[in-house]
Amino acid sequence: MQKIVIVIVLMLTSIAALAQHEGIRRYFSSYTLHNDTTSDQSFYNDTTIDDFYKFMPQQKVSDNTLGLMNPGSPYLPALLSDWEDTHEFFFLNNYQAFIKSHNDVIYFDAQKPFTRFDFTGGNKGLELVKFIHSQNFSPYFNLTFNYDISNSDGFYLNSASKVNALYLAGAFTKKKYQNHFNFIFNKINSNENGGIADYDKFESGNIRAVDNNVQLSKASSSISQLGGQYNHEFRFGQYTIDTIYRDDKNDTIINKSLHGKFSIVHDVTFDRYVRKYQDIFSSFYTNYYNDSSKTLDSVTYYQFNNKLLFCFNLQDSTGNSLKLYAGLKNKLYKFDIDSTRKTLCNSTYITGELIFKHKSTDLNAEVNYCLFGSDAFDIEAVGKLKQMFNENIGIKATLGYYLYTPSLFDTYYISNNFKWENNFSKNGWATAHIDFFHDKYYLEIGANLNLLHNYIIYDQQAMPQQINSANLIVDAYASKTFNFWKFHWQTKIAYQYISDKQYVRLPDLVGYTSLYFMSGMFKNALTLQIGIDAKINSKFYGYAYMPSTSVFYLQDEHKFGYYPNLGVFVGTKIKRFRIFAKLSNFNSTFMKPTYFSLHRLPENPLAFNFGISWEFYD
Repeated sequence: MQKIVIVIVLMLTSIAALAQHEGIRRYFSSYTLHNDTTSDQSFYNDTTIDDFYKFMPQQKVSDNTLGLMNPGSPYLPALLSDWEDTHEFFFLNNYQAFIKSHNDVIYFDAQKPFTRFDFTGGNKGLELVKFIHSQNFSPYFNLTFNYDISNSDGFYLNSASKVNALYLAGAFTKKKYQNHFNFIFNKINSNENGGIADYDKFESGNIRAVDNNVQLSKASSSISQLGGQYNHEFRFGQYTIDTIYRDDKNDTIINKSLHGKFSIVHDVTFDRYVRKYQDIFSSFYTNYYNDSSKTLDSVTYYQFNNKLLFCFNLQDSTGNSLKLYAGLKNKLYKFDIDSTRKTLCNSTYITGELIFKHKSTDLNAEVNYCLFGSDAFDIEAVGKLKQMFNENIGIKATLGYYLYTPSLFDTYYISNNFKWENNFSKNGWATAHIDFFHDKYYLEIGANLNLLHNYIIYDQQAMPQQINSANLIVDAYASKTFNFWKFHWQTKIAYQYISDKQYVRLPDLVGYTSLYFMSGMFKNALTLQIGIDAKINSKFYGYAYMPSTSVFYLQDEHKFGYYPNLGVFVGTKIKRFRIFAKLSNFNSTFMKPTYFSLHRLPENPLAFNFGISWEFYD
């Protein structure tokens, strides 16, 4: 497939270079949907090449992730403040960058049909394909199809993976009745090798990465999701539609306005998750509870959410607005473990959200409180503020507090290799964030504070434990881009303080930097970028990974870090067509191979990758 793509790339590059130059005007608007619609920025910079060389999905989460740099492999950000929200399905916590979720669905209003195609290829059969198409079938009805495919054979034995992630989304937004729906399918298939069998032999550098023995040779896992969401809103008040003509009056925009203060929102979602793990007998596991010759574990989880909200909306002619949402939501969920235990849970929450916008101030606050049911007295309260002092200078601040019932899989689990039953208390998590930014000088300085209490960790035997003492974790960071003529230097460094490192194992220092030359050529019809980047973190006793249960757990055998993973890249942009090539971890050819970021799981050695992205209208 890669040879075919290379030929296509050369053809597309020639066509794009000879075609007449055009700007990057957008023919669509895009947004995500929670209670209210939020403007989407996913495509804001998709015709620039500033970070185009960061091709792995994990790099969209953090520049410094711990784990194999392969699609479908578990990962963990090196900074606690970069950790993603806990996924409703326990086994997807460490895979969220590769899948679609209802909250991530992007809805469009496309004046012209929009299509984007991305392909990334490289060593060991790496193929990342992204395709999105959005089209308005009427001024009020849009359909969007988004499909991502990832394949990799992996650089180490038994480390192949394949990911399919797609959604179909629709929006019908005529007059007072607003409708949004989506259907989601995710499937991750991964071989599980348990890591390098002898890391001393690996670090000696006398053997190729692919020839290192691994701890598991026949293990594999799969995680799948099938789900749907339907959201509809009825708005009270007078509705007007105006046609705005642009340029030569051949281009029009439909401006839809509602002159009303009240609306009712109803939202339902349904998801079915299945996780399977299979293996044969090996010395990797201590216990075999069901079958000593083979393992065939499975977990099924169902979730149904039903939410009803009343909305009060005030807005003036200058764009200042205040929205208040208040209502109830019901969460019904069930899980089955190997047909040995079936649990049905039902919880009812009171929920509310405030959205305030005034000139240069954006304020959002949301509260969820469980009135009764399985999760009674759970609390989620978070407030976010963005304040601009002028067009360049501003701050972002967040305060949050969470008190929640532990996951069903933390409290009860039974499989061929692990079983536990725990009576854990509610987990507590308080968080605060402050960020100062200066857009003109490309500067960000900030800090994150997290206070954990009654939190759950997985100990050296990969068993869950609840830690009753508090653990304060603070990180302070600075990010700056220096520009000198056509040279640009992006760098971010963070220091992370952990009061109790016995139970949370993350590095103290985390850094990423990128130095590149970028210039327009051929009367700015083509943009060329050539550069080098590096990431590094301090030494620490990093987490180990347990394939059977898909968790990161503590280990005291191996300390690693301070390895500068260096990459060299080149990229070009011709109108809406982009292409890059990158050589990653090239210093592994002359440095001692100590590039571990998880216990027994080294990052990829020297690797070559290339990729393209092309947008189409009509």
